[in-house]
Amino acid sequence: MPILLSIVLIAAGYWSFKHMSLLDMEQAAMLPFADDPEAAKRVEQETGRACLPEHLAQQIALQA
Repeated sequence: MPILLSIVLIAAGYWSFKHMSLLDMEQAAMLPFADDPEAAKRVEQETGRACLPEHLAQQIALQA
């Protein structure tokens, strides 16, 4: 039974990540910093990726 449950959970995880785009994954990784503007600016400068909510909105608009 535990083996079957493990297989089902692995398959569900694979299926959920399979349908996410790279942009979706990057945005999800930046969400913990979005509440703190200073930390968001620092992360943007260090990584070069959008982290502030207004920058994320611009990035989404460009993708569409």
